[in-house]
Amino acid sequence: MTAPGASLGGTVEMLDENCVRERLAQVLRRETGAEVVIGALKRFPVGYSWLTYGFQAGWQGRQQELILRLGPPNGLFAPYDAAPQFITLQALRGSGMPLPQVYWHGDGAADFGAPWFICEKVAGRAPVMWGENFSDATRAALGAQLVDALAALHRFDWRGTPIAALDAGVTTANAARRQVDAWEHSLHRWQRRRQPMVEAVLAWLKAHCPEAPRVTVVHGDYRIGNFLYEDDRITAILDWELAHLGDPHEDLGWMCQRTFRPGTPLICTLVPREELYARYERLTGIAVQPRLVHFWEGFGLFKFYAIDVGAECCFEDGRHNDLRLPSMAAQGPRLLLQLEKAMAEMP
Repeated sequence: MTAPGASLGGTVEMLDENCVRERLAQVLRRETGAEVVIGALKRFPVGYSWLTYGFQAGWQGRQQELILRLGPPNGLFAPYDAAPQFITLQALRGSGMPLPQVYWHGDGAADFGAPWFICEKVAGRAPVMWGENFSDATRAALGAQLVDALAALHRFDWRGTPIAALDAGVTTANAARRQVDAWEHSLHRWQRRRQPMVEAVLAWLKAHCPEAPRVTVVHGDYRIGNFLYEDDRITAILDWELAHLGDPHEDLGWMCQRTFRPGTPLICTLVPREELYARYERLTGIAVQPRLVHFWEGFGLFKFYAIDVGAECCFEDGRHNDLRLPSMAAQGPRLLLQLEKAMAEMP
């Protein structure tokens, strides 16, 4: 067993599931005040960032299917912090979005050697953007629900909730610039050498930062693949690690990325752009401004580029041996060319 406060391992593959099981029993015993039996434990090989385990837990005559998420010290976006996700998901419980219920979290090293939170396991599976053979009825139903959930998020009144303290100082005037600056900082942390074209892109983004129509909670990675569905119903919106306060057009621009609709004009392979805009406007009262969506689509390409550079850095530094990471880096030149085109087409 790993000593208290010790790291769970230098790379993802070194994690000891027996250690995770023992620590889960200790944490749940402390949180529930009862003896806890940890049943089946399975790590899901998904994502590049947080680690995800599904497990069964039994205490006081009840059995529950739960999810443990860990932010490992070698992860793509390390160092991690569990509190923002936990606080956001707790605050949004009354928003009307389909969400997993969160139960416990911690940001110290004493429990798992990494930030963590535990939530319910929701029925359903995550769709893949390139291989789903949806019927027309399923596609229409999921597309409508994806828009409905986003509208519920952007309607949510975050003022007076703990979310307000997580991103203090965001205004309609500075929301875009704060995101550009944040991702510039991440890029420079990962980048081995400066590139003139990237610097030109950053200068363009800073010069064209638009004012937001309002400040809302922004998911930050709202797309196909980040929700669960069962039959014709979305059961949960997932992956909230990039959530923040900002321009609601940011989520719309991210959804509209070509990467999330390979070979189809349907946004996230589910819904026509015009239908997305019309339904969203009707549900939120926010008039979609195509110019702003276009800016955030361009920003999304820069964000993709920064993530790809980070993935390459993570792999080369030996922090992660997932072979998908270096393949992501190969997309960099293509993303920069797409961004150059988007800049030229900016209205």
